[in-house]
Amino acid sequence: MSPVIVVDPDRLQQFGAPQGAVFCLVTNPELAGRIEIVRSGAYKDHVIVPMGQDEAFEDVLRERIPEPAHVLAISPHAFFASPRPEDLGPRRKLMAMACNSTPTSTETVRHFLRVMERTSAAEQGTFSDTFFDHLEAADHLVYRDDRRGTRAVLRHLDDGLEWNQQAGPLDWGEQQIVPSGEISVLPVEITEFHEDMRLPLEGEIVLSGYPILHNGTPSYTRRDQARVHGRLAAMTGNAVVARVEGGAITALRADTPGARPAVDMLEAMFAVDSRYRIVWEIGHALNTSLDLLPGNHAMNEVYGGTEGCLHWGLGLTPYTQYHLDIIAPGTTVYTDTGTRVLGVDGGYTEDRLATAAPGSPEPAAP
Repeated sequence: MSPVIVVDPDRLQQFGAPQGAVFCLVTNPELAGRIEIVRSGAYKDHVIVPMGQDEAFEDVLRERIPEPAHVLAISPHAFFASPRPEDLGPRRKLMAMACNSTPTSTETVRHFLRVMERTSAAEQGTFSDTFFDHLEAADHLVYRDDRRGTRAVLRHLDDGLEWNQQAGPLDWGEQQIVPSGEISVLPVEITEFHEDMRLPLEGEIVLSGYPILHNGTPSYTRRDQARVHGRLAAMTGNAVVARVEGGAITALRADTPGARPAVDMLEAMFAVDSRYRIVWEIGHALNTSLDLLPGNHAMNEVYGGTEGCLHWGLGLTPYTQYHLDIIAPGTTVYTDTGTRVLGVDGGYTEDRLATAAPGSPEPAAP
């Protein structure tokens, strides 16, 4: 029997004060009996709401979740789609763990719940405000990897770009993917995908660090996901240098021989679906409370090191089979005047790695 998952709603700072709300934990029937909620008396009530694979979260909201409510969704066994604001309602706050797009064990959930408890909503709010202040004063942003001598420029003030903040305190009617801590920029609204849209990004970028391979809703197997991720994992400790023109990757090279498997896999993905060449998302992660959990874990995405950390996003589910995020601790973000806005100056820091969760190995590749 897997260990019990303990959820303490009073430690989840993004929710803020209960203000007469009910705490609702939405989870899969397979997990419902393994979860214990700490009841301090601050909330009006605490309820566990099962959600099966064939249920839509909008229906669960409408039929089984009261208002006002603080809602935490933990759904590793069923695809979770963020609800529309009108479905969420004006007197609910929602946090949803990113735990279906990659294999997620009970121990993995426990690890990232502890990260969520350490996450300061106030500090993330301050970080975000400072980040946007720097952007408003800048003409363009520069993404540098000084070790490899690469440089790329983003015209971040161009019309039509969509900036999405998943960080800081939640207000009524708002939702976050958790652990929180990301400011992303995309060429269109975050749930849409158009292959003729591009980020205004030019130059060379370095794909080196920790890849995360998210599955989408089309048919797939965990075995194939693990096999593809296993090849891309050559980026850890090695570097792939990508030439970007007009927001799309036009060439790849292995900076070291060890990066060759990752280059080959990326080229194969480009050949199957050319949309993977598009640098669809630039994620500026700022969760400085997160220890990276080794393996393919969606919730590693907001890893912010000590001064924030960059990740690159290729593809977008469900339009492409996978969405690939590459956490790149070696890349530092500056304004055109040289002000550092994200990452460690020079791009290099000792990454914090958590101990791999026991009992949750990645599926074996054939």
